[in-house]
Amino acid sequence: MNWIQIRRALFVIFALNMVIGCSNTSNENDSVLIPEVNEPVAAINKGRATLDSLNALIIDNPNNLDVLESRAALYLGARNLAYAKADIDAVLAVDSNRLRALEILGDLGFATNITRESRDAWQKCMRLDPSYVPCRLKMAQLYHVVTEFEKSAELVDGVLNLDPKNPEAHFLKGLLMRDALGDTLQALQWFQKAIDIAPDYVEAIDMCGVLYSALDNPLAVAYYDRLIALDTLNKLSFYNRGMYYLKNQQWNGAIEDFTACTKLDPADIESFFNLGYIHLQLDLRREAIGYFNQALS
Repeated sequence: MNWIQIRRALFVIFALNMVIGCSNTSNENDSVLIPEVNEPVAAINKGRATLDSLNALIIDNPNNLDVLESRAALYLGARNLAYAKADIDAVLAVDSNRLRALEILGDLGFATNITRESRDAWQKCMRLDPSYVPCRLKMAQLYHVVTEFEKSAELVDGVLNLDPKNPEAHFLKGLLMRDALGDTLQALQWFQKAIDIAPDYVEAIDMCGVLYSALDNPLAVAYYDRLIALDTLNKLSFYNRGMYYLKNQQWNGAIEDFTACTKLDPADIESFFNLGYIHLQLDLRREAIGYFNQALS
């Protein structure tokens, strides 16, 4: 019986246990758990301060296209797409050949799943300036998404010729090695090159962790350690490291990581279930039932 079958069987068993026990539960000990939000709040406050500064600059000079582009990018990052579009439309109405504005216009199309608009904006950007790396990279990403791998690879190689130390280009090259050629080892080499250039490149670090974990290689742990060091509130990294430990029956590490997940997200059913499974393997039935009940509550 594989892991998924075990999970399903245990889930049914303990669901029945939960139903039987529900009539004896009370709300006396119910509590609301509030996760730590200091870092997100700080980021929001910083974004608001930046927006206030940009607004003040625009009031002083409404025709400053650089500031309008910066505000559009800020709105885009905050998913305020309508405001971002308004700013970019204003810029392009004055100068339809602004490279940064065309780049952001393509980003807006991608964010709204209108990839035709992304393609048109980025291709125009590349025609205007073939050496403008951001549009070439984003067009390569779009080709990768729609599985036109040869076109994506051509653009990525062009970026590497223009900017040999570009971490995003190395990362995309790794994705192409993985998805177009199915070559995991080559992909890992490109992802590692991206990390060597940009040590805090979260996406590349995460990809290395995931791929090494799939290969059952203990190097995966080092990459997850790095992700957690970069962001101690990143539940996914704790969970992925915990799954590696679970797969390799390193119970203590798995318990620590899944417990961390439940502290970051008290409604994390998967982590509670995994804790129940681990304690069942350790013949700690009472504790296992407690975790399964929490998963089902």
